[in-house]
Amino acid sequence: MSDRSHQLVEVSCGLCGADAPQPLGWLEDTRYGTLPHPVQLVACRVCGFRYLTPQPQPGSEALFYPAGYDPYRRTGWTAAARRLLLRREVRLLWPYLAPPRRVLEIGCATGELLLIIRAAGNPFVSGIEPDPAAAQIALRYGLDVQVGTLETLPLPSASFDTVLLQHVLEHLPEPGRALARVAALLRPGGTLVLWLPNGDSWAARCFGSAWMGYDPPRHRSVFTPATLRRACAQVGLEIVAVHHEWHGLEWAWGLRLLARAKGWRRTEHVLARLHFAAIVATTPIAIAAALARRSGRLRVLARKRVPGS
Repeated sequence: MSDRSHQLVEVSCGLCGADAPQPLGWLEDTRYGTLPHPVQLVACRVCGFRYLTPQPQPGSEALFYPAGYDPYRRTGWTAAARRLLLRREVRLLWPYLAPPRRVLEIGCATGELLLIIRAAGNPFVSGIEPDPAAAQIALRYGLDVQVGTLETLPLPSASFDTVLLQHVLEHLPEPGRALARVAALLRPGGTLVLWLPNGDSWAARCFGSAWMGYDPPRHRSVFTPATLRRACAQVGLEIVAVHHEWHGLEWAWGLRLLARAKGWRRTEHVLARLHFAAIVATTPIAIAAALARRSGRLRVLARKRVPGS
């Protein structure tokens, strides 16, 4: 754990570059316990973007992603429920995913979403994934997946019709640069599909530092619809749709993490055993939040502007 403290470095704003942080609070890694000490959530006084400081320095990320990290090990009903949700997403997004569109997923993990798109009828899918073990699983399924990142892989500009970032943007150290790179990869008129936490949500206010959307230090930042819209506009992307998810996952996890943070072990154990029931029970709250446009989980569509339009 002491080695990890040397891998945390102070950072400036990942959108505008300003070093003018306004402290908002302290966060701990309640979920996995990888942090040697709390880190600070701050808001940039220049652009309003919220981010963590200190953060893991480049090259040290593996220290903060334990072997049990969820996207790499889902099994049982959790995996089945996720596949159902992803199939629904693919059906809803099919106009942006149908062949002959070339689709790239950034941070594709084991390729679960790409497999569903391919099975639905589009073979022109590819992905990039920084974790070699996760990428190897995707390769075993016959997917076109490269190991690396947006910064390290020489992907050709204007070569994709749709780019997917499924709960990835908040993990990146420089999200502004990442969005600029994504915009360069898209053809004019192409679509970026983003799934990400919403810092301006009821759940974030209700659970505070125990909100699952913070997940420090793996989540380095948290967007709001306003800061995301500004960030996209700066790189030539126009947000055309924002969908507020309505299932109770973040509320069920929020209750568990809050109990864990308070040291209520028996309560947390009961909530863990009843996790699926808690998701169902809290879905009405999630629906109300979605109707008020205050859900903690967003799906955002942004279109690359066509020159002269």
